[in-house]
Amino acid sequence: MSPSEIENLISRCGLGDRLAFRSLYAATSAKLFGVCLRVLKNRTDAEDVLQETYVKIWHNAAKYQVS
Repeated sequence: MSPSEIENLISRCGLGDRLAFRSLYAATSAKLFGVCLRVLKNRTDAEDVLQETYVKIWHNAAKYQVS
């Protein structure tokens, strides 16, 4: 998925589009989980951080500015 497609999904999440959020999660969660796991070196902590990250994305997507 291209950066512009991800930006579009985030914008749609800001409008409350749950399908866009589902698509964003499907497209980005595996890579982000890998980063979390690499940094934290603990699966449980990485899962918690991943969940917190997506909750923050959902709650703050309306504030996102591409620029």
